Amino acid sequence: RGVFQEEGITKLLMAPGDSGVPGCVGTRNLKDNLSDLKAQVAANHAGIGLVRGLIGEYSLPVVHAYMHHIQANAEKAVRAMLCDFSERRGLDEVGFVEAEDRMDDGSLIKLRVTIDRTTQTAVFDFTGTGPEVFGNINAPPAVTYSAVIYSLRCMVDK
Repeated sequence: RGVFQEEGITKLLMAPGDSGVPGCVGTRNLKDNLSDLKAQVAANHAGIGLVRGLIGEYSLPVVHAYMHHIQANAEKAVRAMLCDFSERRGLDEVGFVEAEDRMDDGSLIKLRVTIDRTTQTAVFDFTGTGPEVFGNINAPPAVTYSAVIYSLRCMVDK
């Protein structure tokens, strides 16, 4: 178990950063930020405990096997859903759909999804999306990947 280094985290959160933008300050709600981080740590500890419980009851090889099965089944379901979607839309064997929208500040979000039924793969291309902006509406790669995965999960009707 680690130690929650509140003093160091507080210094990082309160630092104005290196944006070069006048008036750029650190966090405006330190108490909420620290509470959120502590909740994330607690959730991770709870998850670790639950996984350890599964391993204790069923063994590590069995838990690994089921984790692999769940991931493989999810992948198979998403690939099938994408192919079905492509066929229902009347797309070519390798076809695409695209959409665009705007953020509250007017920034453009463009998405082109190319689906290849032959290989059962898809490419999500955000080329043409507006640039990074000053503020908190940017999505780092991890958030973008997470949003794509969550959207795919919601589209699977199983």
